[in-house]
Amino acid sequence: MKSKVGISSANQTLEILEYIVLSGREVSLKEIAEEIGLHVSTVHRYISSLLEKGYVRKTQNGLYKPGFRILELSSYILQGFDLREIARPFLIELMENTKQTVHLTIRDAYEGVYIDKVEGPGTLPMMSRIGMRMPLYSTSFGKVLLAYSPESFINEYLRKVPLIPRTENTITDPEKLKEELLKVKKQGYAFDNEENERGIKCIGAPIFDYSGNVVAAVSISGYYKDFEGENREKLLKELLSACDRISSVLRSKA
Repeated sequence: MKSKVGISSANQTLEILEYIVLSGREVSLKEIAEEIGLHVSTVHRYISSLLEKGYVRKTQNGLYKPGFRILELSSYILQGFDLREIARPFLIELMENTKQTVHLTIRDAYEGVYIDKVEGPGTLPMMSRIGMRMPLYSTSFGKVLLAYSPESFINEYLRKVPLIPRTENTITDPEKLKEELLKVKKQGYAFDNEENERGIKCIGAPIFDYSGNVVAAVSISGYYKDFEGENREKLLKELLSACDRISSVLRSKA
């Protein structure tokens, strides 16, 4: 059970942050304390955490205003909604052309997050849902998002994330995963060879924004026999075409 003290502290911190943002002006420590109904020392303690994380800034005259971290997070949220709206028709077309389930994903810290899903007709039921988080190392889209991340992030990821086997095909050796990521970046796509779920194979490819950065990945998933031989090449061709067109639209909006 969560500590009531912890929940209370979190609520009060959020109240302080909301007051600073909604005030629309610089506010003093004393004003915040009076408005929230807390002692000045308590408000100071909570604000210190907000300052450290960049959610609040302190002006030269000792007043407080919203920090740039809020703007940064907002841009990610807005970008995600805009991306989903742009990609949606291409995802539907990709599903129709491949008859496979299509996912649109982004990276959030050390995990991938589904932000859209178009289920193929007659495909195997999948547990995936919008908002669901998935490992990066064992999925095709995850390997794409990792491969196009800075080398410093990849090294940090391998230090902090245990490569737990999800099937007998999961890559659990950090050096082998690094080799796989180099291959993915070189060829521009990734395969999930039943590495995350038995009986399911996936192909993932990147979405680029106007600056050439990878902002998302699209993957197609289905029964493993549908991803073999010539059919796999056809699926890959359709996927790369869809990703290229989504990237083109993003570049045109710069």
